[in-house]
Amino acid sequence: MRKLAGVILAFWLGYLTASFGLFNLLLEEKAALYILIALAASYLVIFIPLERIAEGEAQSSAGYPFRTSAREHLQRRGSF
Repeated sequence: MRKLAGVILAFWLGYLTASFGLFNLLLEEKAALYILIALAASYLVIFIPLERIAEGEAQSSAGYPFRTSAREHLQRRGSF
């Protein structure tokens, strides 16, 4: 699903770049170019490692044997 979203996003960005001359606009506007570079760098530095950490934690806790449902918690407290 993520690959499909990536392909669609890449196609859409390519279309916008070709039809509206976005790349030339970014080259003329240095501030916009610096902002895009900073956003891309923050994505690479923060979000990708964070996603990998979250994925690892999700896989390691998948076999946790002491899972209880919300209904069981409420029954233990006497609220249900």
